[in-house]
Amino acid sequence: MNTHCLKFALRTTIPVFLGYISCGTAFGLITINAGFPWWLSPAMGILIFAGAGQFVAIPLFAANASIPVILVTELLLNIRHIVYGLPLINQYKKCCRFKPYLIYALTDETFSILTTTNIPPDIPAEEYYFYVSILNQFYWVTGSLIGAIAGTMIPFDMTGVDFALTSLFAVLSIDQIQKFFRERKSLNQEDKEAEHACN
Repeated sequence: MNTHCLKFALRTTIPVFLGYISCGTAFGLITINAGFPWWLSPAMGILIFAGAGQFVAIPLFAANASIPVILVTELLLNIRHIVYGLPLINQYKKCCRFKPYLIYALTDETFSILTTTNIPPDIPAEEYYFYVSILNQFYWVTGSLIGAIAGTMIPFDMTGVDFALTSLFAVLSIDQIQKFFRERKSLNQEDKEAEHACN
């Protein structure tokens, strides 16, 4: 285990930790509120690990939706991951040990971190991708377990809880947009300096 790499991954995933613990807790509460057993929430986080897909699956399960309806709904909801995967093709190309898991564990938030973090030269990229992915899944499963256990012990008013994941996605999107404009401003400044030096 590369502890230096793990520590760096822990630092860069702090925003996701905060979001996934709260969103996972919300998912656990929703699962219990829908009448399902507590273990379903963390089990879905381990076997499926698709936050928005999991939130949508619970009401579909509760309504006894048919398998084709569930499959089509989940496909349409998660098809965006194809778009997410395209920018990561070159990053994942040299990954050998963890590539299947990296593909499986790709979420909106993991994509955001992997495409915005500058990895120091002394940290192996593949290990960093793995640690970010598994830490994010761990945060989600932990939050789901907390919510499920809390939901079995304490009655909750669930109004607005299902909006938690949307809020997290909005925050990370704003971060991506700000980074884009910062980099663009920096590039424009470098171009102006280079042009001034030529003159």
